[in-house]
Amino acid sequence: MMLKRLRTLTVTFLMFIMSFPVAALEENEVAAYTDFINTLITTSSISKKGEICVLGSDEISSAFLLKNDKVINLDKNPDKFHSCRAIYVAVDSEKFLKSELSKFSSNKIFTVAIFEGFTDIGGMVQVQMGRRNFEMIVNAKAVKDSNVRINSLLTNLIIN
Repeated sequence: MMLKRLRTLTVTFLMFIMSFPVAALEENEVAAYTDFINTLITTSSISKKGEICVLGSDEISSAFLLKNDKVINLDKNPDKFHSCRAIYVAVDSEKFLKSELSKFSSNKIFTVAIFEGFTDIGGMVQVQMGRRNFEMIVNAKAVKDSNVRINSLLTNLIIN
């Protein structure tokens, strides 16, 4: 009886915890990520010409859209991906992303995200906050195949 009650309490507690939204980034973190990713894109040598695009919706994609009116929102204009030279991918796009990443890669579009496992599913660069700086996990094969050359001043932030 006691074990059954403990299980019920545990399940209830877990459901309570899971009902809270994932912690959002603070405003200064959003600004820092946006600036870093923008610098990464604009200072790297990308063979594909075009605009910066965003796929999905999070604080960083919203900041990109507010900061620059030339940023293309692929959620509203999915057929415009050919106009992109780089795409910031929000975590809410993860569900259907694997097929999209192969399409972007074959079109030599640089892809960047901040969520865990992005490079494992074919993305090019995953940016994360380190102890004192940003760190990058790079899918070297995808980057090389797309003729992207990451700015040499930023390569010291690569951790893999």
